[in-house]
Amino acid sequence: MEPTFKVIADLFQVAQPTDLEIVESGTKRHGQTVEESTDLGRQALGQGDVATAIRHFKEALDKADPNDIAVITDLGGAYEYGDEFPQALRQYEKAIRAKEDAVEPIIGVADLYRRYGRFKDSVLRLEEAIEKDPKNAHLHIKLAQTLREARMRKRAVAAAQAAVACAPDVAFFHYWLGDLLIEMEQFDDALDSLRAAIEISPGDDFLYLRATVAFWRANRKVEAIKAIRLAGELDPEKHLYHGILGILLEESDQPEEAALESSRAEKMDRYDHDMLGRLLDEMHIEP
Repeated sequence: MEPTFKVIADLFQVAQPTDLEIVESGTKRHGQTVEESTDLGRQALGQGDVATAIRHFKEALDKADPNDIAVITDLGGAYEYGDEFPQALRQYEKAIRAKEDAVEPIIGVADLYRRYGRFKDSVLRLEEAIEKDPKNAHLHIKLAQTLREARMRKRAVAAAQAAVACAPDVAFFHYWLGDLLIEMEQFDDALDSLRAAIEISPGDDFLYLRATVAFWRANRKVEAIKAIRLAGELDPEKHLYHGILGILLEESDQPEEAALESSRAEKMDRYDHDMLGRLLDEMHIEP
């Protein structure tokens, strides 16, 4: 008789796989504990298998405390991923009732409403979450995102500013506010926010790209060219930056340098060209 895996593992003192890792052909895996079922659900969700994820989360819930909001919220998230709005909403609301001070299921409800265009309801739920956790910058930026999508930009600015106030050392929040201010054509204020982001994260080439747009629209062409040069220095392999720089130099009556940069941009792929077109539209430059 051939040695079993356990015998071989014992001989060489190697770790044996858990029941989660061993699957006999034609059988379905089931977790033995809440944690195992939850892990299996998350694995299935990561693989895009929503039905299996839901089954595992339901099994986890059967084993868990009925008021375990983490498991209830996981099940709601699986339903949401599968575009099963009523079931997801039911689970999130159940989690909220189970623990009144919980924030995560409220975010789940707000995200559902936002996905389905119910912006007013989404905003109300996010404001409810913020009342429970007012110093949570993540909540403030989610509110800002929802307000921006609802075309309520002034309120979105205030929400983004609240996120910055809660987490002033996070570059993303400064960037997000700056990007919104570019959209609102408040370029000087946008540059203030982008400068703050760059000071926190000076090696992020994308921030210099956004600063390029703001500088150009503010009619500060010299600074715009400097910003895109810095972006290119941080990531020399990004051919898009050469393409933008070449056009900005051409627009600034520097044809020789423009031609050099344009030649370097010949390796741009389709994605780069699409991105370049969007940026030129944003900067009001004719292609």
